[in-house]
Amino acid sequence: MNKLFDLNSPFMRALSRMTDLVILSFLWFVCCLPVVTIGPASAALCFVAMKLAKKEEIRVIPTFFQSFKVNFKQGIVLNLIFLAVGAILALDMIYFGAAELGTGTGMTLIRAVFMAMGVWALCIMFYAYPMQAQFYNPIRRTLRNAAILSMQKPVNTVIVFLLNMVPALFVYVSVRYFKSLVLFVRLAPLWVLLAPGVLAYLCGKRFVKLFDPYLNPEKEEETEEEETEE
Repeated sequence: MNKLFDLNSPFMRALSRMTDLVILSFLWFVCCLPVVTIGPASAALCFVAMKLAKKEEIRVIPTFFQSFKVNFKQGIVLNLIFLAVGAILALDMIYFGAAELGTGTGMTLIRAVFMAMGVWALCIMFYAYPMQAQFYNPIRRTLRNAAILSMQKPVNTVIVFLLNMVPALFVYVSVRYFKSLVLFVRLAPLWVLLAPGVLAYLCGKRFVKLFDPYLNPEKEEETEEEETEE
């Protein structure tokens, strides 16, 4: 029993990590309340999550607000860009989804195209905030790199997309099978205090591996040299 509660035991390390993620989730939720600050809050969320994924010893609260401050301006611009793109795509899908426009093959194809564009825009967003948090680039380059990587790493993109869609899946299940948002609302504490940090942490593990060759190019060169020698 004493070993279970030892500070270095797996149980206590897991409990400590879960506490960090709860704090991180709460900070992200509070900083997102003004809506326009969703961008810098998401960049800070990703930054801390990647630090935790690399098992770095950090203080969550000051690290979060430091990243929030650094990414404040560009984070807000990114947020406005994604909100504008989302609004345009949503209006297009509503317009082309209207019954009076028909249900032929052409309309089905148009709706599918807009849906695919919406999914890709989400994938770019899921890449852009971690990249904004990790690299110092102009917004245009961040968006371009996010678009390129989302296509170059399809397996990683699918995993990150599915992880971020977990809350949306619960909304769908709640509406589809319970005919209301009762299930989702009942799990509100889970979404506020756990989901953002846990999902960002799981995605952070993917992005740490993805970004490592760009952050440590010398390590990549050493690996290539070793493979050449063998």
